Amino acid sequence: MIALVSLLALVGGACGLPNAQVSIPAALQSNLAYRSPSLNVRALEVDTGVVFSKKRWTNTFSGNLSFPFGVASGDPYSDSTVLWTMPRKFDPEGLYGGNAYPPICLLWVVAPTNSSFKIEDSVQHGYVQTTVDIGFSVKVIADNLEPYTKYYYRFESCEGDADLGVSPVGSFKTLPSEDADVEKLRLAVFSCSNYPFGFFNAYGAAANNSDRLDYIQHVGDYIYEYANGAYGDGTALNRIPQPLRECASLQDYRDRYATYRSDPDLQKLHQLLAWQAVWDDHEVADNTWAHGSADSNDTFSGQIAYFEWMPIRQVETDDKLRIWRTFKLGKLATMIMLDTRQYDRSLTDLYYNTKEVASVADSPSRSMTGSKQQAWFFNQLKQHQARGATWPLIMQQVVFSRVNYTIATGGSTDFDFDAWEGYRYQREQILQFIKKQKIENTVVLSGDSHASWVFDLVETNSTTYNATTGEGALGVEFAGSAVSSPSSYGHGPRFTDDVYKGIAKNLTLASPSLLYAKGKLRGYFELLVTPKSVEAHYYGFVDQATRNSNVTEMGVFETLLGANRITRPVNNGTIPVYGALGAHL
Repeated sequence: MIALVSLLALVGGACGLPNAQVSIPAALQSNLAYRSPSLNVRALEVDTGVVFSKKRWTNTFSGNLSFPFGVASGDPYSDSTVLWTMPRKFDPEGLYGGNAYPPICLLWVVAPTNSSFKIEDSVQHGYVQTTVDIGFSVKVIADNLEPYTKYYYRFESCEGDADLGVSPVGSFKTLPSEDADVEKLRLAVFSCSNYPFGFFNAYGAAANNSDRLDYIQHVGDYIYEYANGAYGDGTALNRIPQPLRECASLQDYRDRYATYRSDPDLQKLHQLLAWQAVWDDHEVADNTWAHGSADSNDTFSGQIAYFEWMPIRQVETDDKLRIWRTFKLGKLATMIMLDTRQYDRSLTDLYYNTKEVASVADSPSRSMTGSKQQAWFFNQLKQHQARGATWPLIMQQVVFSRVNYTIATGGSTDFDFDAWEGYRYQREQILQFIKKQKIENTVVLSGDSHASWVFDLVETNSTTYNATTGEGALGVEFAGSAVSSPSSYGHGPRFTDDVYKGIAKNLTLASPSLLYAKGKLRGYFELLVTPKSVEAHYYGFVDQATRNSNVTEMGVFETLLGANRITRPVNNGTIPVYGALGAHL
């Protein structure tokens, strides 16, 4: 028989725990999911005072819980991190009724090992309430932690009875302290995971090798909003996203995240490592910009759902829906995360207006980030330089460097004006700032394009850049393929290995600073960051139609301290099996 927790027990009593006092208001307020993604947009928050006043707290659920979406951690600092889960009630006797959604109370525990999660053995613990108002999302801050330390955590019912259900055990590592000398860090960078297009084998490969990784970076398109069949049909693979229609309402987006989080490989990677993530466009709709998209989806609904489902913090209290933020990885690196999509982007390529966007691509009035974010970005680079850190890692969504599709395809394909090629003036501003301020060792990390790229960072009309040696470059860019979304080169039976390789070769011929191009395989890349070099290890997967671990290392690309270019010979002089190296190398 499922017991009901009394109002007295919840407000001032033990909530089933002999040595704990659970305050409902405090437990509600500790849940970040009730808050707006920005405190300046108060209309998007769920007022915990109202929640407290309207709920029947005598009906708080105290039966069996399940955790069908696992656990996650994210946005680690040197002394804290965000912990996430989303419990579901197990009510076989129907005591609460099919339409009743009683509140759920959870105890969370952070421990130094995974052998005991007793409160007396923990380094941090707390109580948190969640309700249907936020889809039963749970997001808490675990603080007062030690820097660069691995911890374990789990959630369970406030009843303190493991038989009532406990979550999987998660793990995360805090960041090094800001002034720490760090010998090495290994990061895994992902983008563009499309559920109906195939299995998330890239996530699975990283999870299988989590012991060598420190943190996970996701540069966007974590979900896709399309109706099944509109961009990928999951029927044959039994990977049909819910809802079947294109996402528009908040509940639509919640259901879509639930579909994606049901994937075991994605769940496992969230469970094992802390994530640092930003959105691209498909978390809302295709080709979003500051005032719309190629479609007409509800931007706020998509962003609220992202905040409910992702282990991210509120960034700033006096700004609109901002997700751009910075992480200091000791003296080794600074991770600067930009939003080139939702925040303040000028009109982008919406397919019907490509010629118009192309005609204004050089306009000083066009911006990918908006002036406020650009000023913040430049200030972050200055702060990185002033504190004597080594590598500025600029994590953003779309390909930064020039890819000359027009020449490569004989004029049949235009430049990608939805990428930085549609915002050339601002791109040159950024490169000029790096040059004039003498920002060394810049590494740009990108996704979005569903293909793999390696570039030297070069001014468009540079007269000093030598494509053979790399002299005159200002840094490097590593851009990764999709987890499962199809190649931007095209896909289908006519796209053989030779066709893919031919396209890659033509792209490198037409784009002098492009040192490696590959369109065939889905995958991701890992960064090995040391005080003397950054290596990008690119991984690919031939088969997305089955869940498998058949991973191929496609190439290793390096930049050395102070070089500001990709090391020659590129890929240690080895011709890759997939893709093509720069034609001039």
